[in-house]
Amino acid sequence: MTSKVYWAARDLATSPLGNHHFILVVQGTPTITSTMSVKWQNCAGTEFITIATFAKKLGGKTRLILGYNETSDVHSVKEVLNPSITSFFRPDFDLARHEVKPPNGNTVSGFVRNIIMKAETYKKNEAIKNVPYSLIDENCACWVNSLFKACGVPKKARIAAGEFPGFDWGEEDEIDASYFT
Repeated sequence: MTSKVYWAARDLATSPLGNHHFILVVQGTPTITSTMSVKWQNCAGTEFITIATFAKKLGGKTRLILGYNETSDVHSVKEVLNPSITSFFRPDFDLARHEVKPPNGNTVSGFVRNIIMKAETYKKNEAIKNVPYSLIDENCACWVNSLFKACGVPKKARIAAGEFPGFDWGEEDEIDASYFT
């Protein structure tokens, strides 16, 4: 299997009507070596990591906060890798994903390193100047789009990668670029 980066979406944990967007990185060849402190998850012999933002209430405000390997994101990937964990009697997360190629001739490993570095920069900058969560504007989809833009992914590729079944809000919106620099 080839190492890949995806713009992914899954059903919301509370409703199948909307989507939660995140970045999915799947380990393969060539080996991705630059995940810094983000821990690989494993299912059915496949290693992967997830990167996303979530609405979190902090300091009396609902903010867009970075997270890695969130439980529902990880479970949605595991449902694809091992379909036997799904059940007719239990809702599942219906993961969808679109590959995002490394821009500017970068390697997949270099692209992943850039993604994580820019995500960590966002985390530091957001702590100083909070990004208020908004269902239709500053949300998980907007964040994925903004991060990929900061990494050099062209707009046409981002628009194509951000389209999923169901309701998507904010996938073409952008957070100010200064949060990623």
